[in-house]
Amino acid sequence: MRLALALAASLAVGAGLVAAITFLLRKLFLVRRLAFPLYVAAVAAALWVFLLFGAGDVGRVRAALWWSLLFLGIATLLRLLAVLLFDVHLSGTKGLKLPPLLPAVSMFLVYTMAALVTLKVAFPGFDIGPLLATSAITSLVLGLALQPILGNFFAGLVISLERPFRLNDWIRIGEHEGRVVAITWRTTHLRTRENDNVVVPNGRIADDRVLNYYYPHPMHMERVRVGADYRVPPHRVRRALLDCAAGVPGTLDKPTPDVYLVSFDDSAILYELRVYIEDVAQSPRIASELRIKIWEEFHREGIAIPFPIRTLEIAPRARPAGREATAAAAGEAAPAPRPGRLFVAEGAERGKTLHLDGRPATVGRSRACDLTLADGNASKEHLRIEWTAEGWRLTDLASSFGTKVNGHPATTALLRPLDRIGIGETVLIFESEATPHGPASR
Repeated sequence: MRLALALAASLAVGAGLVAAITFLLRKLFLVRRLAFPLYVAAVAAALWVFLLFGAGDVGRVRAALWWSLLFLGIATLLRLLAVLLFDVHLSGTKGLKLPPLLPAVSMFLVYTMAALVTLKVAFPGFDIGPLLATSAITSLVLGLALQPILGNFFAGLVISLERPFRLNDWIRIGEHEGRVVAITWRTTHLRTRENDNVVVPNGRIADDRVLNYYYPHPMHMERVRVGADYRVPPHRVRRALLDCAAGVPGTLDKPTPDVYLVSFDDSAILYELRVYIEDVAQSPRIASELRIKIWEEFHREGIAIPFPIRTLEIAPRARPAGREATAAAAGEAAPAPRPGRLFVAEGAERGKTLHLDGRPATVGRSRACDLTLADGNASKEHLRIEWTAEGWRLTDLASSFGTKVNGHPATTALLRPLDRIGIGETVLIFESEATPHGPASR
């Protein structure tokens, strides 16, 4: 009767304490972190109540109580150290997002070792050798059976410590690309542009190459290639492409966009527009808007995007040398002016075109000039271009800062196709019949 009463009282105390601990787990953070030591304390309290009734083998119950109290103290100390390591240092100070299973597995192994050591201390005659052998065999069998899961687990641990990517990073793993939305102990979850969820095992991530678009900076280079007609000068295509890069939402002004001539293909010259964007997730939308603007700008500028065709052209017969001089000696009229143009490649007026029709044309800051510049280094009437029997000639009109032709100072110069004329920060490109027809004057 006394033994039954002792068992009932100890079970009632243990069950009550376990229920109270379970209730407080939802309310208090500290109770959640010390749940296992508190459950051990509930067991120790139940053994202590059993001893109060003095029923049964008191010596063995007292040894069990001593073991539970010893194990309680060690488990509490180990749990507090784990809180400092996992919650305070790694998660709080270092900012590491650990796999949820890592602290649990680590504490299970530590508690098992502590339980075996305290059993040997509390029960000196207890042989833990068979128990250790059984545990080793069981661990070996479980390790072989759970090899893929354990591989993913340790890969997840390495990812959490090494941090090749973080939550919200945009990454590519093999053929999969998307934003990292979750990193668990076994898998990594990616959210694709199609709003689909891709689950990638951590073991595969450890073996595959990972491209992180957000490290060390989310800035990303977007490339758009387009072909242009051979008859359009590259400086016009470059200017048109740079104008297309301005004003597209999601593109960055710094680093500045740039244009590269990639190759001379069969039916077109291939150009590449390079812009920097702030989020690679918006890459398809930005590339689409750039292509739309390129088509519109090329249409306005009269720049053709050729079809992949081949055209056979027969060059006109060359005019005999000295014919113009012979004609002049014979009293023939001087040759008619060849069409020419001035294209503003750099400067405040970039993109403008001045058509030369044979009459003298002036360039300067004055509104009376045929091409008015806002450049502070330009004089009111800076230079004049006129047709002569030799061709188009440039004459500097005693300007304050001078004129450069192809980088060299010049007071007068006979212009050749694609000569570059420098006026302060402004660059003009001379185009004649040797260069193709450009867009209408704007």
